[in-house]
Amino acid sequence: MAYRLINKIPQFNFQINRVLTYGEIGCNEDEVIEATSKIESLQEWYEAWTFIAERAEKENRFFHAAYYYRMAEFFLKKTDLKKLDIYNLCIKNYYKAFDAYRLQYERYDVPYGDGSLNCLRITASEEKAIVLVCGGYDSFIEEFVINVNKLTQFGYTVILFEGPGQGRSLEQKLHFIHNWEVPTRAVLDYFNINNCAMIGISWGGYLALRSAAFEKRISATIAYNIMYDGYDVMTNIFPPLIKKIINLLYRFNQKNALNMFTDKIRRKSIIADWALSQGMYITGTNNTFEFYKEISKHTLKNICNKIDQKVLLTAGEKDHYIPLTHFEQLKNQLFNAKLLTCRLFTESEGGEQHCQVGNHLLAVDTIINWLDNYFDQNQSDKNL
Repeated sequence: MAYRLINKIPQFNFQINRVLTYGEIGCNEDEVIEATSKIESLQEWYEAWTFIAERAEKENRFFHAAYYYRMAEFFLKKTDLKKLDIYNLCIKNYYKAFDAYRLQYERYDVPYGDGSLNCLRITASEEKAIVLVCGGYDSFIEEFVINVNKLTQFGYTVILFEGPGQGRSLEQKLHFIHNWEVPTRAVLDYFNINNCAMIGISWGGYLALRSAAFEKRISATIAYNIMYDGYDVMTNIFPPLIKKIINLLYRFNQKNALNMFTDKIRRKSIIADWALSQGMYITGTNNTFEFYKEISKHTLKNICNKIDQKVLLTAGEKDHYIPLTHFEQLKNQLFNAKLLTCRLFTESEGGEQHCQVGNHLLAVDTIINWLDNYFDQNQSDKNL
């Protein structure tokens, strides 16, 4: 299916399409459209998704309930007491759905510092390679299972993991970090992996490339989609003039002025308020300036030259989250990559949105074909 206009508010419309993209397995399309097309506030968003989630759960439509609860949780602030309860309902329904569909998975708690990382392993019946998968920003691994499960049909054992700042890690006060090779290394060590590919979804495009720069057990990396600089992404949510003012205040270290300026914006925009509040929550920071300081560490500047593996970059030509300039920056700076494949998905093929929402199988099939070419070539080289 193609990306559709369901709700007039772009941020709401994108999240609605995130659910619709999975088709019948992820939702009842008519139910979702009826419930969400006229939503205008965050409270209405929460109520609409919770209502259809509870109905789906009662009817044992567990995947539907899980995705609906995920959407209900999505815009809740960390201070909202409902957030943890809705998260738990979401996760409970994902695992009920996995069991109902007889998905062959194993759950692991990978030791990490004083806590652990949530991991899911889905083993291919005839394994030819291992693929690590991480999401981006504030994601849950469970929401990506539908997306990546197809890989197992082609011989790829998939290991999904949550790093600091994601999913269950936040309950342990493990906050989002830029040096993703650290949690990646913990997963590689735990499973005794010496060679694998790695897929990073959304912000995970940065996380996977960063990991590859410092962890050479990763032999092939897929940015699904690309992300070059986190500060640029998080200031790109504002109109050009607002972004320019924020950049000036940040560049000249005007902490108080920047916080006052963004606080004023947050009072006028519920989406900006949520975005900055959520950013502070996952990074463990206390104000906008501190958040920008932390998120500015998420950059591939001066790191791309360390990436010497095979790389697949993907992007959507109308991605409203990640500026398309990031695609060009990475194309130009990954000059040491053993092989660099760049795939820009277009509107005419239905893949123009962030992470190809609306036609996610287009991206998944592209990734599988690329992995097949890489691992088949590797095997041929070994047989010479």
